Formats: sequence, C-alpha cells, structure tokens
Amino acid sequence: MELGKVRLNLRTVLLTMMMFKWGTLCRAASDKCLSTPCQNGATCVDTEDDYACICARDGVHYMGKRCDELYDACFFAPCEDCTSIPGTTEYHCICPDGFMGDNCTEEIDECLSNPCFEPRSLCVDQINGYFCRCSAGYGGHDCRTHVTDCIDEPCKNNGSCALQPDGFECLCEPGFSGKTCEEDVDECLSEPCQNGAICVNGVAEFFCFCVPGFQGFNCEIDINECASQPCENNATCINEKDHYECECLEGFTGVNCQTELDECESNPCQNGATCLDLIGMYSCECLPGFDSTNCEVDVDECASEPCQNDASCRDMVNSYKCDCSNTGFEGDNCEVDISECASDPCQHGATCLEGVKGYACLCWPGYEGPNCEMDIDECAEKPCENDGECFERSDLSPWELDWELSFADAAGYVCQCQPGFAGENCSVNIDECESEPCHNGGTCEDKISGYICACPVGFLGKLCELDINECESEPCQNGGLCEDGRASYTCHCPEPQPGELPWGGRHCDVKLYGCVGHKCQNGATCLPNLEDGKHGHACLCPHGFYDAQCSTTTTFSLSTPGFIHIQVALKERTRREVEHHAHQGLGVQLRFRTTMPKMLLFYRGDMDNYLLLEIVKGGLHAKAFSEESEMDVTFPGLVSDGEWRDIHVLLDTNSLVLTLKGPGCQGHGCTVKDGSAEEPPFQSSKAFTDVYIGGAPNELLQLSISGTGFIGCIEDLIIDSKYILPQMLPGDQRYDLGCSKNEWCKPDPCNGHGHCVDLWTTYQCDCYRPFYGESCSEEFLSWTYSHEDTMSFSVYNVGQSHGSNFNVSFFLRSLKPDGLLFQLRRPTVGAEGEVYFSVYLSMGRVFVSSLPNGTPLIAPIFVTTGDKQFLFMEVKHGHVIVDHAGLNYGIGEIPEVTVSSGDQAYVGGLPRNWDSDKWGGHFKGCLQDLRLDLMHLDLDGWSNSNKKVYLSSNAKNVKEGCISDNTCKINPCQNGGHCIITFNDFTCSCLEQYTGKTCETRMWCVSDPCVNGGHCVDLPDGYECLHNATFDNNPVQYSTGGSLMEPIAYIYMELRTQSENAVLLRATSSTDLLIVGLVDFSVWVEFHSGNNAETLTFKGTFQVADGRWHRVNISMADKRQKASPWIISVDGIIDASSKPKRTGTVGFLNRKGVLLTVAESFKGCLGAVRLEGTYIPFADVSRAPQTSQFHLVGRTKIHLGCSSAPVCDSDPCLNGAMCEDLFNKFGCVCQAGWEGEQCETDTDDCASQPCVHGRCKDYLAGFECRCDPGYAGMHCDEDINECEHHACEHGGTCQDGPNMYTCVCPKDYRGPRCQWEYPPIQCDKDVQCANDGVCHDGLWGANCTCMPGFTGSRCEKETDECESNPCQNGGSCLDRYNMFFCECPLGYSGPTCDSNKQAYNEGIPWLMVTVPLLCLFILILTICLTFMVLTARKKRQSEGAYNPSAQEVAGARLEMGSMLKVPPEERLI
Repeated sequence: MELGKVRLNLRTVLLTMMMFKWGTLCRAASDKCLSTPCQNGATCVDTEDDYACICARDGVHYMGKRCDELYDACFFAPCEDCTSIPGTTEYHCICPDGFMGDNCTEEIDECLSNPCFEPRSLCVDQINGYFCRCSAGYGGHDCRTHVTDCIDEPCKNNGSCALQPDGFECLCEPGFSGKTCEEDVDECLSEPCQNGAICVNGVAEFFCFCVPGFQGFNCEIDINECASQPCENNATCINEKDHYECECLEGFTGVNCQTELDECESNPCQNGATCLDLIGMYSCECLPGFDSTNCEVDVDECASEPCQNDASCRDMVNSYKCDCSNTGFEGDNCEVDISECASDPCQHGATCLEGVKGYACLCWPGYEGPNCEMDIDECAEKPCENDGECFERSDLSPWELDWELSFADAAGYVCQCQPGFAGENCSVNIDECESEPCHNGGTCEDKISGYICACPVGFLGKLCELDINECESEPCQNGGLCEDGRASYTCHCPEPQPGELPWGGRHCDVKLYGCVGHKCQNGATCLPNLEDGKHGHACLCPHGFYDAQCSTTTTFSLSTPGFIHIQVALKERTRREVEHHAHQGLGVQLRFRTTMPKMLLFYRGDMDNYLLLEIVKGGLHAKAFSEESEMDVTFPGLVSDGEWRDIHVLLDTNSLVLTLKGPGCQGHGCTVKDGSAEEPPFQSSKAFTDVYIGGAPNELLQLSISGTGFIGCIEDLIIDSKYILPQMLPGDQRYDLGCSKNEWCKPDPCNGHGHCVDLWTTYQCDCYRPFYGESCSEEFLSWTYSHEDTMSFSVYNVGQSHGSNFNVSFFLRSLKPDGLLFQLRRPTVGAEGEVYFSVYLSMGRVFVSSLPNGTPLIAPIFVTTGDKQFLFMEVKHGHVIVDHAGLNYGIGEIPEVTVSSGDQAYVGGLPRNWDSDKWGGHFKGCLQDLRLDLMHLDLDGWSNSNKKVYLSSNAKNVKEGCISDNTCKINPCQNGGHCIITFNDFTCSCLEQYTGKTCETRMWCVSDPCVNGGHCVDLPDGYECLHNATFDNNPVQYSTGGSLMEPIAYIYMELRTQSENAVLLRATSSTDLLIVGLVDFSVWVEFHSGNNAETLTFKGTFQVADGRWHRVNISMADKRQKASPWIISVDGIIDASSKPKRTGTVGFLNRKGVLLTVAESFKGCLGAVRLEGTYIPFADVSRAPQTSQFHLVGRTKIHLGCSSAPVCDSDPCLNGAMCEDLFNKFGCVCQAGWEGEQCETDTDDCASQPCVHGRCKDYLAGFECRCDPGYAGMHCDEDINECEHHACEHGGTCQDGPNMYTCVCPKDYRGPRCQWEYPPIQCDKDVQCANDGVCHDGLWGANCTCMPGFTGSRCEKETDECESNPCQNGGSCLDRYNMFFCECPLGYSGPTCDSNKQAYNEGIPWLMVTVPLLCLFILILTICLTFMVLTARKKRQSEGAYNPSAQEVAGARLEMGSMLKVPPEERLI
C-alpha cells in the first residue's frame, strides 16, 4: 500500500474541516487552545466555537480529537477486513475469497489455471469461481463428464436403452423399474410362495422360506419325510403330508417302531427290582442287597465281617449295623477309637495319652494322681536352711510379679534366703566381694550381707563407679577441649587461625613459637612443642623422606633384576618375654610402586628358615617357613598398577600378618592373616639377619613362586622397626636414588589394535588378532576363495608334530552356508591321503568331524552373515571346544587324532578331481590369520624369518585381499532401482513407490490414495483403505463383478453394537443363501447351497452385542476337504461349530447379478470385513488395482468412523469408577471394593465367608481374617505347624496338632519335651554341678541350681551380663563375674554411661555459689545443736544419782550394733 496516499487523504480531510470552520465562522475568535488540550506533541488550532488538534507526524502516530489515541491505519483503509500496527501508518488488508492486492481491489482470475477440460470447453471467470461452458456431449464441473445417452449405457440391471429426442429411455428387464431400471420390483406382491411359505424379496428375484414339509423354489414340492428312513426295526415308512407313518413288524411298536413289546408287564422281578425289557426276554436289575434271577435272594452284608474291634454285626436289607458296645470304639464299622481325652480330663497342663477304653495322663513334674490333680508339696520337708523361707513354684500366691505359670517349670521350690546366704537351699554363705563389685581398681572388704569399696584416687561412689570429673573446673583455656582422665585431665588445644600461632602448654595458655623459622624440608609438616618451658618443633615427614628436618630421601629405584643384601641385628628377648611367651615378631615395612605382575619384593633368611614377600599375578603373596611351622597369606587384589602402596609384613610365633594400604585399601587398610595358637610356634633363626631387597640369590629365588627380581621403586624401608636408608646401603649394590618413571602406555603406542603392557623401563604391545608388529600397526593379509565362483583351494605341509592336543583359529567372512574350511590329511599310498580332521560349514554353522563317514559335531552358532568373525577350535583329549564372540561351546568328543609332521592341511576346498561334496564343496569367502596352534598358514613369503609360518605348497584361484564378486553386473534391480555392491551380495536403492530385495514390490500407499482419513494397507497386487463405519439400519450393497479368485472359505468381521438381533451380511442367488447375523446377542450363521437338500444353520454362545469391539471369524474347519464343518471364533476363541453338519465353500458370490448386503437391520459400528481375505470397503476405492474386489453398488452414503452418543460426558460412574463407552450405553469399571451399575454400593467382602478358621472383618476394597489360634494365612486356611519351632529335645519327634504339638520321645528320654533322661539321672552319681551349683534330685532326675552369675544345665556357663548391651551412648561393656562395667566415651559417665558430663558442667557456676553457702549453714546449725545437747546433759547430771544420758548413749550403741544389714534384693524365679 502507498503511504503517501493515506497521508494525503488525512491531510485533505483536516484542511477541509479547518477551512470550513475558519472560512464560514471566522467572525468570532476562540481561546479554547489556551488550556493545551492536544496531547502527544500535537498542534492546537482554534476554531469558531471549538479547537482542532493537528497530530505530530514524527515518531509514534496518534489520532482522535485530542491526539490521545494510537493511530489506527485501518480506520482509513479502503478494505473491510484489516489488521494494523497501532501507532504506525502500516496496515494489511485481509482479502475475501476471489480478491487480491494491497486494498483487495483486484479480482482473481480462476480461469488462468485452465481448469476446464480442453478442447471441449470455454472457461468463464466469476467472482471467487469460474464456469466451464462445455461443448455438446459433455458436462460436469470441468466438462470431463459425458452427458448421459445410450452410448454411456445408463440403464442398469440389464435394461435396454432407446434414444429419444430429449435424451434416452430405459426398457427394463422383468423385476426392475425406474428411469434407469434402478428400482427393484417387489416380486413378493404377487404372493408366489405356496403352502404358507414366507416370501423375501430379492434383486430382480424373490426367495421362499418354506414351512416344514415343503421345498422347491416356490415351496411347491412336498418333502418326502421318508427320505431320512425314520422307521426302525425294518418297519415300512408311508409318506404323508408334512409327516410320515411307520408300519411296524410284529414285536415292535411306537411312532418309529422303536419300542419292543414289553416282557416286563408281568412284573417278574421281586423286592423292588427294575425289569429291563430285552428282545424276547427280560433282565432284572436288583436293588442293593438282593440277588438272583428275579432278585428274590437277600444278600448277607455281614458275611464280609465289616465290623472291627470285636464288634457284633447285624444284617439288614442292603446294609448292616455294627454294635460297638463295650469295645471302646465308635463309627459305622467301630473303627474310630473313642477319644477319652476329648473332655480334657488331665489337669495342670498334663498331656493326655489315648488308650483303648481309657486314657493316661502324663504329668508335669510336681504333680501326681490319675488326672494329675494333686500338687506335690515340695516345701513339706522344709528344705531351706538358715531360716530361709520356702515357696512352691506351683503356688503363685506369694509372687508379686505379673507372670504366667509354666507347668514345665512348676516342679520344685524356691528358697528366699536370709541376707548373706544363697544357694538353692540357702546353704551357701555369700562372699559379696567374690563378684568383684568395686570398679576402677577399688578394694573390696567383705561384710556380713554386704561389702565396702575403698576407692582409689580420682573415683568415688558406693562401687567407686563415679569418675571424678577433673574437667569441671574448666582448666583448659583459649578454647581448648578438656578430656577427663583417671585422677587427671588432658587439654586438647584448638587449631590456630591462619596467620596466628597455635596455643600449647598443659592448659593451652602458652603461644607456641617453635615453628617460627623452622627448617622442615620437602613439604614436611612442622609440629610445635613446649618441653620444660622451652619452645621447639618436630618435622612430620611425607612419604619418601626421613631425619629431623625431612631432608634425607628414602626412595630408591631398581631398574634391572638383582638384589640388595642387608644384614640386621636380631633383638634379644628379655627374660619376662620368655617366661610369658611374648614375642615382638619380625617385621618388614616398605612402600613400593611397579607395573610388573610377577616379582620378588624381599627375601629374609636362608633355605631352611625364611620370610618372603612377592607379587604373583598382580597380587601379593607372603610366606613364612621353618622346620616347625609354615604360614602363607595371599592378597588377590591388583597392586602392579604403577600406584604407591604401603605394605607391612609382621611375623610372630603364632601368626603371619600382611597389611596393605593404598588404592582400594584406604583407612585402616586391608589385612590378611594366617596361623593360630593351636599350631606349633614359629621359631626364628639367626638366618633372619640376612635380608635381600628386590630379589635374592638364585638358590633362594627358586623357593619363590615369582622367581624374578623386582623392578620398580621402593621407599620408607623399615626392618624390625628400624629405618633402612638408601644412603646406608653398601656402595656396590645396584640401585638409583629417587623414582623416575615414563608413562609408556600414554598415549596408546599400540594404535588401538592391542593391549599395552607397561614393563617399567619399556613397554610391550600384546596385539589383537589379526594385527602384529611392535606397535600392532601391521595386519595379516586376507585371502579370497572362489572369487566369481571359481574353484579355489590351498595346501600346506605340516612341518612339525602338534600332537593330539591342538587348535585351529582364523577370521572368516562368508555368505555361502556350505563349504570346506580346513582339513587335515595323512599321506597314504593313494594321492588323496587319509582324512582325519575336518572343519566345514553346513547350513551356516560350523561342523567338526574326524572320520569321513562319522557323525559330525555341530557348533550352535551361525557364522555366514557376511561379517568378519573369529573362530577358535580346540581339540583336547578328544574333546572339541569352539570359541566364538567370547563364548565357549563344548560341542562333544571325536576319536583321538594326532597331527604329525608330514601331514597336509587343505584350506578352502580340495583339488578339482577330489570329492568335497560331503564337506559342503568349496568355500566361498575370505579367510585371514589362519593358524594351526601358533603356526601361521600363509600363501605369501614372510618378511620376518623369526615368525612361525607354514607356506603354501600349492594354491589355486586364491586372491589376495578380501574381494567381493561383482554382484551388480546382471542388473538385478527392477523398476528403476540402483544396484549397490556389498560383500558377495547387493542391495537395491529403490524408488519411493517400490520395495523388496530387487525393488519388485509396488508400494501403493506411498501416494496416499485413501481419502477421508482411511488407513492404507499395501497388498501384493494393490492396496486397501481401512475405515470404521457407523450404521443405523441403513444397509449397503456390494457386487464382486466376478473378480473373486477363490470361493469363500472364511469370513472375518469386526463389530461393535448393542443390537440383540441383526443381519450383518446377506447374499442370495436362486437356491444359494448366505446369512450372517445376530440372534439373542450371539453370532448366527445360515448357509444353503443348491447341491444340498438341507440348510446349514448354527449359532454361537458368546455375547458379542455388549457395546465393545469384537473380532468374529467364521470359517471351514478343514478347507482341504470338499465339505467340512464350519466354526465360529470370537476374539480368537472357538465359540461354536456346525458339527456334525457339513458344507463346502461359498462360491455363488461371483455370479453375475449377485449382491452382498451389509448391515441390514443393524445399528452399530463395523470395522474390517473380509471374505476370503478380500476387504469390503466403506469408501470409494475404484482406482485400486487388485483383482479381487467388492464394489459399492449405488450411491448410498456411509457414515465413516465409529460414533455414538456421548454417554460418559455426564460422568455417571461414582466413587472413582471409570466410565466405559459401550455404544449408546455406558458401563462402569468399579474401583476395588465397589459394585453396582454405577459403582454406588460398597462390596461386602465377607459375604463369601472367605475366612476358613477365623472371623472376617470387612473393609473398603478388602477384608481381614482374624484367625483362630493355631491358624494363619490370608484366609486362615493354613494350619500353623507348631513343630517348626518346637522344643523337643534329644531327638524327640514332634507331632503337630491344632494350636499345639506333642513330643514323641526316644526310649532313653521322657517328659513333655523329652528333656529328662530315662531312667532318671541322680546327683553325685550322674551329675556334678560346676561353679558351686547345688544339685538336687527331682521326679524326673537331678537338676542343678546355679550360683548368681552362672547358667546352663550344669552351671557350666558364666552369664554374659553384657549380652543385653546395657552401656548407653557408645560405651564399651566389660563382662565381669555376676556384673558388668561400662567404659564410657568422652563426655559421659555413670554405671551405664547415661550421665552427660557437659550438662553437669553447665550447672557448675550455680553450684559454686550454692554449695559453700549450704556448708556454712550446716556448720552453724551443728554448732548450735552441740551446744544445746551439752547444756541438757549437764542439767540432768545435776538432778540426782540416776544418769539417763549415759544409758541413752550406751543403749543407742548397743541397738545399732545388733541391727542386721539391709539384705540384698532377692528375685524369685
């Protein structure tokens, strides 16, 4: 758009308005502009009675009376539909259809695209369209359509066309009418069907459905009911109208003469027997209990003596009765022993033992009587000594504890002893000091029924258990942390701030100047100290340095094998060490670094006594050997990775300990140990003065596994706690100070074709096959066999013997599934020799054989994929192992063979005249790096004479390199495809519309031929467009036009409906009929063929009219048969069968004029519908090229897609249920626990009584079973096996019962748990109680009552008081006799470390004020009381000769001395 025009128009409008105002009304001046109403930089102009604003042109544009609105260019635009940018003069016109241009003023000429079909038309342009003026004979939108006349054959259904001046006229065939004979005349109007038949109108025909008894086209033929030969027993059949009559032979009667005359009319059978009529005779079926011809004999059921256990039997009719009186049994046969124990007669938990006509009670100890009703009074004989009080264990009345009586422990008594006595009978005088109750070294003084602890300095309390906290006075200054000790404390001074001096001294009150100007070298850490008031420091050296200033290096390196010999002095053992078998041990400690996996680090000793450490397979191995003992430890982790590691080997008399620190062993390190106190002690000898570092003399080196000297670096060498510096080593030893190391394997020198091995001073490349060379940069040549289908082979002479254990390996690349790879032959008189080992391909797999006619071994791998693959075949003692892709396959055994010198190896095939077919013929493909053991089999000369190689003695048509055949030379790609060569194969790059190996298959769907959203599916000869369709009683018709290639043997359809009855498919032709429909919600099928007299009708049972999608298959059970039963399958499951009725295929649909009607009287959706694989389309696919097609007849409009009422939009389902659309009906998928049509009802999960042995508790979406005792499981249906945790002792067998178990004891034991020996054991004779335990004889034998602190059946175990973990807050528990002691961590105290010292410390300032004041108050009070007492005594002395004060003093002393100590608390068990 031109902006100038817009501005001109706007300017013109404004000027015109202003001139009008000024010119006509300029007589009166105005001052409206004085108030500056114009905004945004506009210019105000006064008018006669108003003002005008001339808006600014620069920057943002404005409009409006006061220029206060952003300028809208569309306001002045000539087009109706416009968009603009506010504040600018830019706008854009949105043109209506048919117009274009800036202002939509240009009309579009639709005729420019030549839409009318030339040359028979003229295009006339119109607004938003065009009109084609067609020539004579043509019409339509683009003049492509012929004007209908007889040339176009407009008459349908074989009607004849006659030309008329105004068009044409159709002369219709009988049965049709309408302008184009398109209307089917209802032939049933003339009522052609006879004998009450039902007439169904067809296309130009009608069908009669006959009533029973008639058939024929018009049901005019009376069916011969005798044709089925209904009369039996040779009777004569007489045909009547709609029925038949049978004339029976003598002796038979009935409608079909099926009934023989009844010889049973005379009732010959007795006693209620059943008479069976036979031909000319009868038979009696007797009631149970009778026998004989006429059932007149009563059977004696007592003859078999069914009554058991001496019960008497009484015979009855067809039964008997057993009299169980006085037998002790019950049941029908007196076979059930009456359970006298059912009434639970045994008391006090006794076990009831069943007997015959009685029972016996197995009493717990302490009870007696027939029913164990008497409690034996164990206290009657007063067993408790020293005035101890006796309590029966079975009498709960004295006990105050709330516990339940166990009858197993009810026997016997308990003595409550007087203070100071113990033991079962209170016979033992307790030594309270024996348990060592005093803690922390306190001295115990025994008293009567008590003790006194004399505490050492720093402790107090009754047990000396309280550690006096010396830190309470806060002695540590400057933030030092006080750690309490025993009668002492230690101050831990804080770390200094950067740039400040640290604090030191006993109380952290002294600045430490020792490190100012220190001389620690090599990165050492300076540690300041203060001793006797003098400041100093110590240097903490890093690894590799030593001495006071860390100036001396301890690192040295060994670059060549050898050793360093050092002699050390052995430390003499003191007399005390000898007497106490103490041994400080021999120790060697060092740090090392190496990359070698097998070396000796050190050897100490000689050949008879030694200690060594070596690296074996990358791990560590230490060994100590002497004549008396041998110890061995191994650490398997990798230590030869070039990293520094700290190793410490310690040998003492009983153990060899190896401790490793470094990568993988951080923190405390990794420790391995060998040896125990039971083994003979290791005795070192004077030979241990000799230490060899990095190796040893040859005779000693042979005693190691590695057998090689060390190469690498060593530092911080310490022998028997003494540093060995390299500067102290003899001058003639080979070593270098320091540690320098090249990283040989970084970057990779092996070019990625091998594994780089760091050898410390150099490196080595272990090349991956097929590479070789110092840096793995060279590759073995590949050799191509049978190139372009030539016959190839190569022959090699075996130059040395390989024995019976050998291997063959090579790289293979091939696509040919068969062919000889490798074969060994032994020379014989004949030219071909004797075959004894072959490796060949068959069906793409590897076969191995020894004998030519033997059964080969097969490797389960497919190798002819065209990719290079490595194969390794090993023969070991006749066993063949194949290695492929890292997996080993043991494929079997072959007779043992031997590869000898002089044998020949054939590769890739055999010479031309030799038979190789049994091994698959000649191999086609490439072989590389072929080896027999380590020997290369090569066709070319070898550049390096040191390589082991067998050169070919003969070769034919073998090409160097891996070369493919020219597979594209025959131009295999069709339809314009481009051929690309791959290895011995080709690929075709096809055009977009073709696919397949050679582009032979047309891809029709690429062009997207389906309309209306149809899904296109390619077929071998065309395509089909898949749609779903919705029908509402609007049937459609299809014809095949004779295109079907095969008759119909199966019908497939997808449907979704709620219709109870419907017709899905229907086709008729004279006497042929096909109907598929729904009856009572299930699939219903009817076939009728003109060749059969009867109609085949059968129906399914599955309900398919439920609103869900279902897949229905209707097919012949056996298509190979001419006639077969048909079956209905729904959703892949067989629903029904027409057996025994059979019929053949449906072939009449290919006839001319036969129409297939779909969805007649059907309301629902159809998906894919196929007849013998041919799809019935719901949209026009007239351009589809395939031969077999169904064509839509007429122009019936089909609603594509499956649609129904939106029944779920109202969210009808309750309680979180999911609504399911079931086609015009909804269904609710309920959450667990809900039911009902809308999931409105809470399901009663207990209604089904799921709990077998328990009570059911209903919950939402679940239930809970509360089981009866003895049962478990979700449904209380699992009987708990109480025997799983039974307490039966001494091999007793547990028998499970409901909520109980019984122990069946072996013969030598008795008791409820078989816990007592039988006969009972006796004190002194059989039992000796340990640790002062007291033995007493009981009903079931001797028993030990243990002293406090001991337990076990013989008091042989000391009770572990620490087992309950009594120490709190991380305290360590120390078990003591009948007590425990807690070692508390820093900050805690108390018997169980439950007191927080810090919390206590926080209260100290308050106590420091309170305690002195309280003490002062008590002192004053004591002085006052003393004064008052003295005054009173003096007064009483002055009142007479009687002196009561002296009596009071003496009496008080006497009474206190006679009082008993408070007895210790007793526990009644």
